[in-house]
Amino acid sequence: MKPMRRALSVPLLALLLFSMSTGASASDYTFTTQAPSDYYSSSSYEDVYGSQYNFGGPNVVDYQIPELEFGTLSTTQTGIMEKIRLPGLQDAVVTVPGGGYGLGTGPVEIADIPGLEDNFPTITQPAYTSADGMKRSDGSIGTLKIPSLGINMKVWEGESNTSMRKGLGHYSSTSAWDGNAAFCGHNRGARYVIGDIKDLEIGDTITYTTVYGTRTYAVSMVRTISSTDWSYLQATADNRVTLTTCLANHPEKRICVQAVEVG
Repeated sequence: MKPMRRALSVPLLALLLFSMSTGASASDYTFTTQAPSDYYSSSSYEDVYGSQYNFGGPNVVDYQIPELEFGTLSTTQTGIMEKIRLPGLQDAVVTVPGGGYGLGTGPVEIADIPGLEDNFPTITQPAYTSADGMKRSDGSIGTLKIPSLGINMKVWEGESNTSMRKGLGHYSSTSAWDGNAAFCGHNRGARYVIGDIKDLEIGDTITYTTVYGTRTYAVSMVRTISSTDWSYLQATADNRVTLTTCLANHPEKRICVQAVEVG
């Protein structure tokens, strides 16, 4: 039995030593690889901007507006007007030493472009006159006459039944003299009515007198509009009057007349 035990112990000892050496060599094994070329850095807000994100308040990113490049050459790519060279315009307007156009150091020459000033549109601002200070001794702010219809009525401030019981009511949101002065009146069933304005013809005259003087207007439009259409009360640069009244048996409609100053 002893020789048999000795024969078995030798292979077992060799197997044990082999397993120990294998484990030791595995623990010492290392791996090295190159970083992939498509690796991206952290996109965390804190890593990118160096501060924590402030929810509901200002953040660093809000103020990082790219600085536009501009300067001495026409090759800057900041806008369509610098990407496209308009023939005879940029080079003729400003000449900068060193070539190109734009901002630069040194003297700048401004050249005349024939006919350029004639191509700019004329911009006019809407006119407006407040009714404050326009009341006359009887409280009215003016008198409106339409000779072809025999209408001669005083104008009272405010588009109310109180005003229209005494004549015409002035739309308080509109001008009372310069620009577009708008008035309203009853079409029937009252002492003062203007329902006949629907029969006015283009060119018929209207006069309007206030503390500022008297103006004469020529009818330019007679139209049936919706009762919710207020576009004809918008301010204008020219002097005009706008009249509105109900359309008989059509409560959803209005008659609208506009007349523009003549002379």
